[in-house]
Amino acid sequence: MKPKYKKYKIKKGDTLQSISKILEKSEHEVKSFHNVFCDNDSYIGNQFPSNLEELYIYPEYNEKQLSLIPKVTFEGAYKLGLKPSQIKSNYGVMYTITSGEETNTVKFETSVIFKERTAKNTYIYEIDRVSETYINDEEATNLADELAEKTSKVLYPLKIEVDNEGKWIEINNYNEIYNRWEKTKEKILSEYEGEWVEKYLKENQETIESEGRLQTALSKDWFLNSYFASIYVYYTHKYQFEVIKPFPILVNCNSVNYKVKQKINEYLDEHNLIKIEQNGNLEDERSKTDLQNEMNIPYYATLYPNQDIAEGTFRSLYFLNGKSNLIESLFLECSINLDIEKKIQVVVSLL
Repeated sequence: MKPKYKKYKIKKGDTLQSISKILEKSEHEVKSFHNVFCDNDSYIGNQFPSNLEELYIYPEYNEKQLSLIPKVTFEGAYKLGLKPSQIKSNYGVMYTITSGEETNTVKFETSVIFKERTAKNTYIYEIDRVSETYINDEEATNLADELAEKTSKVLYPLKIEVDNEGKWIEINNYNEIYNRWEKTKEKILSEYEGEWVEKYLKENQETIESEGRLQTALSKDWFLNSYFASIYVYYTHKYQFEVIKPFPILVNCNSVNYKVKQKINEYLDEHNLIKIEQNGNLEDERSKTDLQNEMNIPYYATLYPNQDIAEGTFRSLYFLNGKSNLIESLFLECSINLDIEKKIQVVVSLL
C-alpha cells in the first residue's frame, strides 16, 4: 500500500513560495495538502508558522492524486450548508470553569433533533436534557444545587428557532416552559420551606414570567452559544474570514466580543470529517474596568480611551460529519484577564 504522504524537512530560508516552486505546484495546492494531515499548531495560513519543521507532501505529487482526497461539498459560492436531521443526536457536554486557581466542572448529556421548517425559512430544533447534571463529578448534594437542578428542568424540552447559518434566534415554546414552571414551583414549595427558598423562587419567577427576560437568560447558555453558532456560512475562496464573535464568559453582563479568524479546511480529514477553526483575541469596546464591574456599556473606556484595555483569547474547533454536516464534536475555550483570570472550556461530543 502506498503511503499517504512524504515529509519534506523545512530548511533555513524555505518559504511557502520557494517550496511550491521546487514541487512545481501552486502555493494553494501545497498548503492545502499539508493541512489535511497536520496538527493544529502546524496549520499553514498565508505563510509557514514559525514552529513548522516538516511539510506533508504527496509521495507522487500530482493533480490526479490530489483529486483523490475528498473535499468539503459547498452550496454555491463556498457556503457550507445546514442539513437539518430528524434523527435525534445525543451528546455528552462538559464545562470547565476556571477562575484564578479554582477550577470546577459541570457535566450532563443532552439531545438535539430538528423538528420542522418554518414559513420564514428558519428551523425549529428541540433540545432536551437526558441525564442529571454532575458538578465536579458529583450529583447535587446541597440545597442550592438541588434547587438549581429542579428549576433548570422546566426549560426542557426546549424548542428554539435557528437561522440558516445555524445560529439560534429565539425561544419557540415559551408557554410550555411557563406552564412547567408553575407546576414545578408548587412542588418545590411543598417539599422545601424557608426564606431563602422563597427568595430563590421569586428570582426565578421574575425571569420566567417574562419571555424577554427568559430569552436574555438563555442567551448566556454556553451549550446554545457553542453548538448553535454561525458555522454554516460563506467561507470565501480563501476558506477563511474575520468576524466578531460574542461569547457570554461573564454572567451578569452582555457577551464579550472577540475578533477571530474563522476558517474551514477545504479537504476532509482522514476520518472524513469537516474541520472548522476559530482563533482570535478579545476586542471589546469596554475596558478592563468596565468588564471587571460587568457593565454593558463602555463607561470607563469612554473616560479613559486607550487605557486599561482588556485582554483575552478565543479558540474553537468543530468536527462535522462530511456527508450530513452534523456536528460530531466541538471544543471551545475563551478567556478574559481581569483582576482574576477567567477561562471557560466547552466540550461537546456525540455519544
